[in-house]
Amino acid sequence: MLIVLKTLSFLLKSILIGMIISSVILLLVPDLREGSGLPLTLFTEQESSKKLSFNSAVNAAGPAVVNIYSQSIERSGYQRRQAVERTNLGSGVIMTANGYILTCYHVIANAKLILVGLQDGRLEEAQIVGFDSITDLAVLSVSAENLHPIPQLDDPKTLVGDVVLALGNPYNLGQTVTQGIVSRINNNGLNNFFDYIQTDAVLNQGNSGGALVDSEGVLIGINNANFKTRISPNRVESVDGVSFALPYSLAKKVMSEIIATGKVTRGALGFEGQQGGLTSTGIMVTTVIKGTPAELGGLQVRDLILSVNDIPAISIRDTLDYIADTAPGSTIVLEVNRDGTILKLDMVVGELQ
Repeated sequence: MLIVLKTLSFLLKSILIGMIISSVILLLVPDLREGSGLPLTLFTEQESSKKLSFNSAVNAAGPAVVNIYSQSIERSGYQRRQAVERTNLGSGVIMTANGYILTCYHVIANAKLILVGLQDGRLEEAQIVGFDSITDLAVLSVSAENLHPIPQLDDPKTLVGDVVLALGNPYNLGQTVTQGIVSRINNNGLNNFFDYIQTDAVLNQGNSGGALVDSEGVLIGINNANFKTRISPNRVESVDGVSFALPYSLAKKVMSEIIATGKVTRGALGFEGQQGGLTSTGIMVTTVIKGTPAELGGLQVRDLILSVNDIPAISIRDTLDYIADTAPGSTIVLEVNRDGTILKLDMVVGELQ
């Protein structure tokens, strides 16, 4: 009798444990409750299906990047008497819903006709609002509806190492996207008045004037050119992986001034210099151009500029930028060290030509 009771107790416990295990399995594997059987992949290693994609960034910025075709007349042949029609290819960026477009000036220079190809297939004739040869920027205007301005932020906070995308129309292939990273945002020494954004995103003929955007599709720069080096007296070759774009903040500033006045006005004194001298601070004057405010104000070669309007001349870039932002006709005071003697020179700012 005792053996029978133990046997029944064992069977009941086994049935109870089996029911509990079955309930747990049915709860964890819904396919079994629907009668579809045990998934073959249940006990196999699962791989993540999440992939890295910039599709949302391209979708946000892509409709704002346009193709630009311009026709110009150039003189060639003997004594340049023969007129030749030339077609240029480039890209542009829709900045506002009412039709203002940024591009590179060299794309539309001397153009008699400019056509803008929108991504929805429309082809619109564009008018030149104005241009700035120093930054190589031009503003165009088109009369079209349902335009898509590119996403913009007052400060896109571009950092070295950021992933960027270059959008444009290289070789008239249609909108093309290349990827890179920001390798430098300052001190590249290519211009006295501003720094380019340097990336390794590939740029080709036709990319000029297109958009450089971040991984979210926000505009951070206007693509300008790739780096070129002279390998012989008559041959210049592009360098892969070194490309440049004008920073968004400067491009927006230039565009706003062109829309307001038709051009960009910059102050200038007419001197050249280099950082430092006998001390670690200041700007050592290397050239004073004849007939300029610098010469008329008494500035001399080898003067060490210490400050401009009491602002220390710590950076030549910042100092030239301050002078450029000063309205022509204004008077500014330069404090200079001339052979150990501190002088203050009054100068009337001229206009940079």
